[in-house]
Amino acid sequence: MPFQLRAQWSKTIHQSVALPDTLTRFSIQSHTSFDTVYWIGSDIILETNVSMSGTKESVFEFFIVSDRYQWKLVNEGNWLLKTVNASMNKLQDVTEQVKIKMYIPEYFQHSLDSFFVRTPLKD
Repeated sequence: MPFQLRAQWSKTIHQSVALPDTLTRFSIQSHTSFDTVYWIGSDIILETNVSMSGTKESVFEFFIVSDRYQWKLVNEGNWLLKTVNASMNKLQDVTEQVKIKMYIPEYFQHSLDSFFVRTPLKD
């Protein structure tokens, strides 16, 4: 069996999710672990680094533009930040690595699991 080289494709995607001014709490639903960084802004900024090998570049680019790694904030009784494409099906013989860093406004505090609560503003 001849040796086969496999290309690895990689891209970092940035997305901003606006938070309603009246939002006091929200939770995050993610199939991938993520790092949380608190920042001075008022939106959630998502930095998603995607690496994929075992497939063609065109397939990788299709996943990048097809909302596979995009997020939305929805009100399902409680506010929930989740991926647009929640199924995230695995591809056979494809290695996919996803690393997510979420920049959360500093006036929210981590409560339980993936739940964040707005803290009172300081004078």
